[in-house]
Amino acid sequence: MEGKPLTQICQEKDLPSLTTIYKWINSNPSFAKQITQARKVGCQTYLDKMITELETASHKDVPILREKLHHYRWLAQKLLPALYGDKQEIVQDTKIEITWQQPEIKDITPQVVAGANGLARVKEFEK
Repeated sequence: MEGKPLTQICQEKDLPSLTTIYKWINSNPSFAKQITQARKVGCQTYLDKMITELETASHKDVPILREKLHHYRWLAQKLLPALYGDKQEIVQDTKIEITWQQPEIKDITPQVVAGANGLARVKEFEK
């Protein structure tokens, strides 16, 4: 079923309906993973087909191929972001350094000094 959409697969005789498939996807995580993997493979198949179409296209087919390619490229970016997604790299190089420094402590203890007139006065000094 390489590259065939799930809607087309479910229309075939003797296969479950699309509604049944979606119920299984919702109720069974393992099955949901398999569907996701199948869609990734299908997406890659479509991209391979597009390469072939682009290589063999005539000038008349360019507008149609451009639209198809745009659609498949978008699909690939969503289903296969590791391969085809926009590369986003965030680098944060922030260095914060916090230091505490003890301020120099000056001794400002007042000293009583007797003046020439006999009156006391306060003198501040540094050690």
